[in-house]
Amino acid sequence: MISSPMHIAFCVNDHYAEYILVSIKGLLENNSDPLVIHILSDYISDKNTNRLKKLVGLYPNAILDIVIVDDSKLKDLKDTWTIYTWYRVLLPEILDASVHRVLYLDADTLVSENIEELFSLDMTGKAIAGTVDFQSKDKSTYQRCGYEAEKEYVCAGVMMMNLDYWREHDIANKIIDWGRDYNDRIQYPDQDAINYICRDMKLLLPLKYDIIDGFFQDDYYFQNYPQELRECIESPAIIHYAGQAPWVVEISNHLLQDEWERYNKLLSNPVKKVYQSTGFLKLKVIIYRLLHHNTRRKIKRQNIINRQNYDS
Repeated sequence: MISSPMHIAFCVNDHYAEYILVSIKGLLENNSDPLVIHILSDYISDKNTNRLKKLVGLYPNAILDIVIVDDSKLKDLKDTWTIYTWYRVLLPEILDASVHRVLYLDADTLVSENIEELFSLDMTGKAIAGTVDFQSKDKSTYQRCGYEAEKEYVCAGVMMMNLDYWREHDIANKIIDWGRDYNDRIQYPDQDAINYICRDMKLLLPLKYDIIDGFFQDDYYFQNYPQELRECIESPAIIHYAGQAPWVVEISNHLLQDEWERYNKLLSNPVKKVYQSTGFLKLKVIIYRLLHHNTRRKIKRQNIINRQNYDS
């Protein structure tokens, strides 16, 4: 058992505040240790604030901390995703100095296992811990960021941050400065900047702590991470629905979409899924999903457990 609370952080706008309810539900259901859940935003409506308070209030081991951020120092930074993803680099100065590490999570994640182990990692001399990103196997990633491929490129959507190290070495300001200096070159702004500045200070985590669907679509991962892919299916810890928002029907194609659906149903007021299409096209989507998608996902999962490749 850990000796201090586990600190978790989300950085979202008001629209996404509803969607993190599912991730938080999974976190609370699977972790009985003390938790402090920090939500950084520029505005959270009373409606969403009340929903978040109601959910966290059901669990005596959890505390909710909503922080309205002054993001003036992030002005003019490139925001390919949203400016809110940059908020994570402000965590070392926003959170109290007594908070030594925090787990940052994107809004499109789901915690489906106990994550106490992450807070027991030896992060001496390390600024961050994360899993290899799907872009890590692409040579252009390192050409763009300006460092060697041997140092890897991690996904910042699930990131354990050693706040003591960040504060001691002024990591946040270095990341922000690099982001401004290379504004025209970087593709995934804060993630590129985090990876460059922390290139010699990162700890790699097993894939099960940031499960991206692309891992299951590429022979590279079957060849290099066969056991970890099985673990992703048999004991997923944190699922990342990157690019496949689980609340949008047409693009919710993640192999572990069923897990998001399960925890959403556990909410007293489940998040409503949305459709991008209308009319006849919407009807076609509904029928196709009912007839095919669940079966296809089950077959693919079994093939991975059997360590067999499959057609996507």
